[in-house]
Amino acid sequence: MKRLKVIYKGTDRMNKSLKLFGYVLFISGIMLFGLMHLAIALFIPNLSGWSDPPGKLATVLNEIIGWFPYTLSIILFIIGAVIITYDLWQLRHKSS
Repeated sequence: MKRLKVIYKGTDRMNKSLKLFGYVLFISGIMLFGLMHLAIALFIPNLSGWSDPPGKLATVLNEIIGWFPYTLSIILFIIGAVIITYDLWQLRHKSS
């Protein structure tokens, strides 16, 4: 019986660290996304021109070489949201 309690405590600690990891990914994705939009907004007055199909956003991302951080921010945001949602789903099913 004592061994089961030790295993449960280890699992609980792992769930807390997974939830913390999800929150860190979620917040870092949001912050990086916001900083990229700030960089885009600051660079738009320097545009000499843009074509209509890609638009201003794609033109600025190409000129400042910002596609990698922009897509990374979206990926971090999505992974963090999935981890948080999974943890909340697991908590809901555990309580019922």
